[in-house]
Amino acid sequence: MLLLRRLLTFALFLVKLVLLAYCCLRAYRIRLHSVEVFGKVIHEFDPWFNFRATEYLAEHGWKKFFHWYDYMSWYPIGRPIGTTIYPGMQIVSVWIWQALSHIPTYKYKVPKEVLSSVPRWLAESLPNSGKGVSFAPMTLNDVCVMVPAWFAAVATFFTFMLTWELSESSTAALFSAAVMAIIPAHIMRSMAGEFDNEAVAVSTFCLVLWMWARSIRRPSSWPFGILAGLAYIAAAATWGGYIFINNLIALHAAVLVVLGKYSSGLYWAYSLYWGIGTLGAMKVPVIGWAPLRSLEQMPSLLVFIVFQLMQLCDLYRRRQKQPMGAWKFFFFRCVVFALVAGVAAAVVFVLLQLGYFMPLGARIRGLFLEAVKTGNPLVDSVAEHNPSTEEAYDVYLGNARYLAVIGLLFCWHQSTPAKFLVFLYAMVAYHYSLKMSRLMIICGPIVSILAGYPVGVVGDWCVDQWLNLVSRQPEADAIDIAPPRTGGMGSIWRTIWRRAGPMICPMELADLAKAKTDSQRSLWFIDRPIRAALAVAICAATYKRGRNHAKSFISHCDEISTHFSSPQIMFQTKLRSGESVIVDDYLRGYEWIRDNTPEDSRVMAWWDYGYQITGIAKRTSIADGNTWNHEH
Repeated sequence: MLLLRRLLTFALFLVKLVLLAYCCLRAYRIRLHSVEVFGKVIHEFDPWFNFRATEYLAEHGWKKFFHWYDYMSWYPIGRPIGTTIYPGMQIVSVWIWQALSHIPTYKYKVPKEVLSSVPRWLAESLPNSGKGVSFAPMTLNDVCVMVPAWFAAVATFFTFMLTWELSESSTAALFSAAVMAIIPAHIMRSMAGEFDNEAVAVSTFCLVLWMWARSIRRPSSWPFGILAGLAYIAAAATWGGYIFINNLIALHAAVLVVLGKYSSGLYWAYSLYWGIGTLGAMKVPVIGWAPLRSLEQMPSLLVFIVFQLMQLCDLYRRRQKQPMGAWKFFFFRCVVFALVAGVAAAVVFVLLQLGYFMPLGARIRGLFLEAVKTGNPLVDSVAEHNPSTEEAYDVYLGNARYLAVIGLLFCWHQSTPAKFLVFLYAMVAYHYSLKMSRLMIICGPIVSILAGYPVGVVGDWCVDQWLNLVSRQPEADAIDIAPPRTGGMGSIWRTIWRRAGPMICPMELADLAKAKTDSQRSLWFIDRPIRAALAVAICAATYKRGRNHAKSFISHCDEISTHFSSPQIMFQTKLRSGESVIVDDYLRGYEWIRDNTPEDSRVMAWWDYGYQITGIAKRTSIADGNTWNHEH
């Protein structure tokens, strides 16, 4: 019977893989509305600069790209593009374009008799409605238009893997992927044509967090810290929001130390992540020495230094001929940290006087100042830098945010230390999104993750009860646990538990739990059917009460995706007769400038239109959306 249980579990896992593939496909398709209506057109303002930069990279190569000084923007000053851009999206887009250029043209049409035998609902879910497949090289414009939709599917997959790692539940991960595929907080920057940094950055952020969580699953998992560092390089090269991920991981590592979870595995995981990631990030010209000079990146550096001191203290303790007791080691570390803190304070004071540290950026200041008065008029004038409202949360997160709040109750029983990352991510993302509506995008992954917890944890329990009717649950494998350390926070928490434990969890509760376990084993023929019936009741009640909410959320996401599909240089409207027409006056106007003005013309316009003037009209602009402070 145990074999039958394993076969059923494997079959269920295959079903989950199929559903995951559907979620990724859904993430891709919901973002194609703009392509279906307007064609393959770059959207809005910033994406036109990104596309122009991608064209330059594809035509001139890396070396000229990173030394490119653009005299067509911010006339007459110009702009050094190579040192003021996060080039990750441009680089990966050119790679994809070059790879697709080697694909031969291929078309295959499915015979009608075969297509007619396939259920209609299944055929419609297949690419091109199951009519056939085709492959061919794509233009650079088409690649840049499709990159956001492609990476939305990638982000959905990485959200699945991240949630699986954090929750230890593939069911929770599947539901999280389903939410992430369509949640407006992610769609807002990943519609096809929305060729902006965040479209690629979200997937890299999820990858970094997944690798970090994987690297601390067990003390022996630390080699995954190398992959976390490499993923962080990709994130840093893609979007300036990499600082959020860097400090979030540093905060998580620091909290693990406070909770007494420090181990050699944690030390190696964070050291490798920070060391490899920082060295790689510093190779990005726009970042340079910022990880060692920028005030907003000092927390991660401070955690790295503290970890090195802790490891040196442990190394000193292990090399002593006579074992060093817990209290002696505790006071030894206190003295070491006090001395180092004194020296560090003196060094920091001198560096401050020398002007070594870089000031906080305007957008970073906006996260901690009242309203949006950052001191930069250009930043303060942008609507997306305003604080978020309740209406914004309703639009971008929908009903999923309520389920996410419930999910906070289900993220504490897992064995992995990464479980604390969920709560920290939620708190930090909520604070940041409150201050700046643009950062609602970082709420997309965590709301999706937390929304999957209640469904996944409860769903796994129900499935286990049904499988228990076939066979008892197999014994869990032994967990690799680091030996308890003495002389640190772990000792403090164990001491507190020895004193307060009997009051919080008296022996009567332990006896009651033991009696419950014994009764389950001895009266299994009664216990298992009752649990299976309860599982059926829970699923039925959940389906009955949650069906309308799920339909409402899906309908809301579809409606928002349609709203986000307008490229702004074109829009769809209806005539009095009811006929739908596309108004492309903006696009035609830019094309007129391109075709009817001298090439050395300078166009004066409000800064919003600067990128479109240089990107579409191919003319020099007076100002554009770059804030000239390395924060594009």
